[in-house]
Amino acid sequence: MRFTPKNRAQRAAAAGVIALAVLGVSSCSAVNEQATVREYSPSDGIVENVGDVELRNILMVSNGDGEEGRLLGTVVNASSEDVEFSLASGGTTLTWNIEAGDKVVFEDAAAAEVTVPNVDVKPGTGLRGDASNGTETVEVNIPVVDGTLADYREYLPTPSAAPSDVATMVPSDEAGAEQDTGVDTGVAETPAPVQSN
Repeated sequence: MRFTPKNRAQRAAAAGVIALAVLGVSSCSAVNEQATVREYSPSDGIVENVGDVELRNILMVSNGDGEEGRLLGTVVNASSEDVEFSLASGGTTLTWNIEAGDKVVFEDAAAAEVTVPNVDVKPGTGLRGDASNGTETVEVNIPVVDGTLADYREYLPTPSAAPSDVATMVPSDEAGAEQDTGVDTGVAETPAPVQSN
C-alpha cells in the first residue's frame, strides 16, 4: 500500500484528535482535587481533630426531643502525652483520661460513660457540642440518629419512666364490694309507700 500525502494528512489529523482526547481526559486531575486524598467521614458520624486528639465517626443515638442519647465513635490520642479529653453536649460534660497513643471506643464503654441526659433536637439533625483536649476547644455538630437503622438500634437508650396520672383499675369482682373509706356517707332510706283513700 502506498502512502499518499492525503493519507498522511488524515493520519496526522486522527493522531492529533486522539492526543487531544487523551490530554483532555487525563488533565481532569490536574485542575480538580482527587477525591481519594480528601479526608471525609465514611459513615454517619463526624471526623474532627482537637489538636492531637482525633475524633472519628462521632455520632449520637437518640429518639431526640429531650430524651437521653448515647455517643458512638472513637477518640484517639495521637500525642506523646496523656490527655484529659472532654465533650460538653446535651446538658452535661463527659470526660475521659486517654493515655498517649491510646484510644477510647464509645461502643465498648459502659453506657453511663457515654450517655447524655438531654438530646433536644430531632433525629436527622445535629447536636452542638464542645470538644476539648484541655488546651484547645473545637465546636462540633454531632449527627443524631435513631433506631431506624438496625446497626444503631441496640445503642438506643430506653426512655426513662415518667410519672403519670393514670387511674387505678379495680377488678370487676371487687367493684361491687363495699369499701371502707373512713368517711361517713350516711345511709339512704327508702321512703314508705303513700296510701291513697
